[in-house]
Amino acid sequence: MGEMNMNSSRPSKFVCYKLSRVMRKIHRYYESSFSQYGITPAQFYVLSAVWENDGVKFKDLAKSLEMDGSTLTSILDRLERQDLLERGDDPEDKRSLLVFLTEKAKQNISEITCLAEKLDQEIKERFTGEEFATFERVLEKLYLD
Repeated sequence: MGEMNMNSSRPSKFVCYKLSRVMRKIHRYYESSFSQYGITPAQFYVLSAVWENDGVKFKDLAKSLEMDGSTLTSILDRLERQDLLERGDDPEDKRSLLVFLTEKAKQNISEITCLAEKLDQEIKERFTGEEFATFERVLEKLYLD
């Protein structure tokens, strides 16, 4: 048997490891900033999607967020307990639910969105404009259907 390269089993050599490490760092960064509002990054994504389309059908919301139904239901449950979202029956389809922002959420959503934009800006500032455009193209290419 040939000599085994000790570096070959280092996790840091794998693209997946590097992406995961960066994602954890960004997630922690967003988490700590959103915590003042008592929400997680995933809850923010849901709130902002509902803000874009208040009264959205549950199934359309799940599809737009690329989230399975049970994950979305548990996020909606938590947001409902925090009085940020409410669910209602769909008058067009008895089996369907509609999701709405509450008044409390409407009062806070623009502030929370500004915070998210500020966090995005802090990340973008680490790159030149050209680098960031390339970074976004690379992310798009890595996004697998």
